[in-house]
Order: sequence, then C-alpha cells, then structure tokens
Amino acid sequence: MMQFCGLLEKTINMKNKVCFFTPASSDREDEFVQMSNSLKKFHPDVPLFRWNDDKIKAYQDQHFFYRATPIIAKELFRDYDYVVKMDSDTIVTGDLSELWNGDFDVAVVNNSNPREFKAYNYQILDIHPYAYVNCGLVSMHSERFINHWLNLCFSEHFASYQMREQDLLNIMVHYGDYKVKKMDEGDSFYGLASKGYWSEIELKDDKLFLAKGEEGWPDKDKWIKAIHFAGGNIPNKMNLHTKFQPEIVKVLKGYQNE
Repeated sequence: MMQFCGLLEKTINMKNKVCFFTPASSDREDEFVQMSNSLKKFHPDVPLFRWNDDKIKAYQDQHFFYRATPIIAKELFRDYDYVVKMDSDTIVTGDLSELWNGDFDVAVVNNSNPREFKAYNYQILDIHPYAYVNCGLVSMHSERFINHWLNLCFSEHFASYQMREQDLLNIMVHYGDYKVKKMDEGDSFYGLASKGYWSEIELKDDKLFLAKGEEGWPDKDKWIKAIHFAGGNIPNKMNLHTKFQPEIVKVLKGYQNE
C-alpha cells in the first residue's frame, strides 16, 4: 500500500515535458498566427501559450516586455520541465527537439554574425559579438536559473543595461555557473545566426540549408531550423520576397499557412 501511495504521489507531481510560450499583443496577431502554424507543422503535440493583451495588462508593469521571459517562464515551470520562449516574429523551419533534450540549465541562440554586426554593432562588456545571445529563443530547464534571471530583472541592475533582460541573460550565460547549451554551434542555425545570409539559403532534401561560407560564416554547412526576423514593428519586416530566393519563399509560405 505504501509503495502504491508513493507511486501515486510521484505520478501526481510529475511535470509535462515541454511547452512553448510567446508574449504577443494584438498588434502582433499576424506574426503570431504564422509562427503558431509553422510550429504545429513540426511539433503538433507541444503546447504553445500566448500572453495576449489581457494577460499582459494584468501585470500592471510598464516594463513587462523588457523582462517578460523570466516572468512567464517562472509561472509555466510549475507544470513543465522545459519551458521555451519563442518570439512571435519567427518561422519554424525544422525539428526543434534539441531544445528539450540533454543536460543543461538553459539553451540559447546567437544574436549576430559578421554581416549583421556591421549593420548593428551592439555588444556589452567583453562578450564577443558573435557569442552574444538573443532572447528571442530560449529554452529553460532550471528553476534556479529562472529565479536568478527574474530577480536580476527586478533589481537595481535592470535599468543599467540597454537590452534589459537580454543583456542580463548574457551576463548569466557567460559569467555564471550554469550549464549552457549553445544551439547554433551544432549542425543547425535556430534564429538570427543566418540573418544577412537569407538570400543564400537553398533547398536540399526538403530542408532549408546554408552552405559553409567563403567569408568564414557559417564555418560549416548548417540546416536552418528557425528564422527570426526581429527588429520590432518595422514596415515589411516579414516580406519574404525581398529576402529569400523564390523556391525558399514558397517553402516558408507553406510553413506559415495551415
């Protein structure tokens, strides 16, 4: 009987494995629909939670969007082992299961590359600009990490950094004692690492592919698993025809639509 009770308690306390979330207000409706549809193409059984206008207003926090990631992650981590934040201006183009497999506290993606850094040369402290990570796709698997990040976002340090939660994330990743999985160091790119090289993406074996670059970026052939447009609410930000080859546009439109 005691063994049964122990098993029952373990079952009751067991978390679900993984979920995605995105803070997406009403002015991001089209982006959210496209991102959601593309995610379902590859992971139809993984839940996606949206923090919409009503949820966002409930916090009564004028800085919510600058620290939303750890705020939401803390709430969802009660029920999930892996909590993945993805910005709504993302198109999923491949399998993302590496974001919830392995022994790590946090999995992160690059923010820049040689071409992008020439256009926008942001960096902090002595973190190399190509090692600086982006907050648009983050997988969290550690309550300690989430709590630490959240506390920093409500501390006196918050206002000291231009990119707020993203700068604080980088400080934790590069100077903390956490196990960090760097997604773009493998055989795939997951976000902004391919930006500026989008016109060179090709279709190979029904997958999006960026070949090793003569300029040294990428340093090896890469499958493109997600494309993050970033840049806020700028006009024509997600106009595919101006950024990709026609055959790639066709594939991306297929991912965007149900």
